[in-house]
Amino acid sequence: MAVLQQFLLSLIPVVVIAFDLYIKVVFAAIVLSWLEAFGIINSYNKIVRVISDVIHSLTDWYFGFFRRFIPPAGMVDVSSLLALLVLYFAAGFIPRMLYVLVQSL
Repeated sequence: MAVLQQFLLSLIPVVVIAFDLYIKVVFAAIVLSWLEAFGIINSYNKIVRVISDVIHSLTDWYFGFFRRFIPPAGMVDVSSLLALLVLYFAAGFIPRMLYVLVQSL
């Protein structure tokens, strides 16, 4: 049982890092969408298009879940901000619950 506890305890920092990286990707997607909407960056640039495609491929499925409940209103997409807020909550909640679960084993 102690081996399982140590293994699960070692996974908690990995979960924290994964949440942290995905929060950064979601934030980058939000900023990128604003920059594209206001015409600050040129989406016809090949490098910008590749970066945009990668970021959108990583986040569109997550944003899509929230867009089903809150559709975009003009240029402002409130669902992406709600998605970021939920992700921050999950990043704080899930590792703590994993720790409590491991301690109860």
